[in-house]
Amino acid sequence: MTDRQRIICTSEAQNYTDREAYISDLALSSMWGDGPEDEIPQDRLAQLGRIYDAVHRSVKDIAAEAGISAREMAIRFCIPQRTMENWCMGVNKCPLYTRLLLQQAMGLLPTE
Repeated sequence: MTDRQRIICTSEAQNYTDREAYISDLALSSMWGDGPEDEIPQDRLAQLGRIYDAVHRSVKDIAAEAGISAREMAIRFCIPQRTMENWCMGVNKCPLYTRLLLQQAMGLLPTE
């Protein structure tokens, strides 16, 4: 997957609430340059699933997935405690780029 394809897939994932629909639609996209008879690589399907999951993972879920509390994550990344609480309670929405950076730093974001 090229950087451009990853950006498109990440941006599109925000527009979907159904994981399987997202994977199906993006796997069949013309951006891959597949022919009509080409089989979709299983690796592509797996990558799309990981991207969807990362985009839809909340800050609270990121902390849980990393095995730490939201408070510990706030301390580790110098995020004000009130900001972290507001993100976890849904008072404010954590920007996608921040959630992706947190996941990358915690080793939860696919790098391939």
